Amino acid sequence: MNVSDTGEFGFIDAIKLNTLSDETTVVKGIGDDCAVYRATPEYDQLITTDMMVRGIHFSEQTTAPFDVGYRLGTANITDIAAMGGIPRQAVVAVAMPADTDLGYMAAIFDGLKEVCHTYKVNLIGGDTVTTTGPLTLSVTLVGEVPKGEAVLRSGAQPGDLVVVSNTIGNSAAGLALLLAQIKGFNFCKRAHQRPEPQIKLGQWLRQQGATALNDISDGLSSELHEIAKASKVNIEIKGMAIPLHEETKQAAQQLGVNPLDWALYGGEDFQLVGTVPQALGPLIEAHKDLHCIGQVTVGPGKVILYTDEEEALFLEPKGYDHFKTTDRMNIKE
Repeated sequence: MNVSDTGEFGFIDAIKLNTLSDETTVVKGIGDDCAVYRATPEYDQLITTDMMVRGIHFSEQTTAPFDVGYRLGTANITDIAAMGGIPRQAVVAVAMPADTDLGYMAAIFDGLKEVCHTYKVNLIGGDTVTTTGPLTLSVTLVGEVPKGEAVLRSGAQPGDLVVVSNTIGNSAAGLALLLAQIKGFNFCKRAHQRPEPQIKLGQWLRQQGATALNDISDGLSSELHEIAKASKVNIEIKGMAIPLHEETKQAAQQLGVNPLDWALYGGEDFQLVGTVPQALGPLIEAHKDLHCIGQVTVGPGKVILYTDEEEALFLEPKGYDHFKTTDRMNIKE
C-alpha cells in the first residue's frame, strides 16, 4: 500500500501511536493546530533542526528504513547533547512522493520513535506533503538547559584541554564497508546505521565546567575549526591521541585507508569534542569514555595536527559540506 492510497490523514493515523515518552511535559500532542508543552522554570530553551534527503543522506544500499529514522533522531538529539542540554519535544515534517510505500514510512517512524523513547523525547506534531522530488524528512527538536549554562563553541580558553568522547571514524568506516559489501565488521556498520547521541556525557561535561562543546557530525577537523574560530584560539592535537576503535583500524587496513582520515573528515560519528579547564585533567583521564587529544593555545583560529613524527600539519576545515565536493587530502604546512 502506498501513501497515496491512505491520504495524508490516513498516514498520520498510521504513525501517530506511541509517540510520547514523557507525558508530564505535554499538554496537547498530535491532533491540533499546534502542540502544547510545558517548559521547565529557570531553564533556557534550545531548538535545533536536521533534514535528511533520500539519495543524499541515505540509500537502501546502506541503510534500512528503521535506521533512517534512528539516524534522523540522533542527528537532532546530538545537537542538544553538544549544548549540555536535555532533549524534550520534537516535530517531524515529511515530503513524500505519492508512490512511497506506507510500510517503508512506518518503519522509518519506528526507528525515530525508538531513539526518541530511549532519550525521553516526545513526538508532538509535524506536517506531511507530497513532492515530485526525493523523500525528505526533517525533525525540529526542542530541548532545555539550566539558565545561563548552555555550553557554546565560543568559550575555549588558552590552556584548556581538548577532549573527545569514545572512538571516532567508526561511521565513515561502516559506510565504506557497506558500500564495498564486505562482510563482518558489525561494530563499524552499526556505528553508521544506528549511532547513539552522547546526552549523558554532554550533561556531565557541562556540570564539570566544559568551556566549549561540539558534536562530531561533519568530521573532527571541521568541528575543531568551528570551536577555534568561534573562540578565537588555536587548537593543537596529537594524531596518536585520537581514539580509534580496533575494528576501525582493521577495516582501514583491509580497504587501504588511513583510519585517521575517517576520524578527521568522515563525520556522522555523533560523538562529542570539546574543551575543559586544565585542572580537570585527572578527572578526564579517569573517565573511561573521554580522551584528551590536545590543548588550546593562543592564535588566530587555526587547527594544528602533530603527527607521530612530531611534524606539525595545519588542518583545513574539511568534512561533509552539502554544497562542496572536495578531495579529503592531507593538509601540509
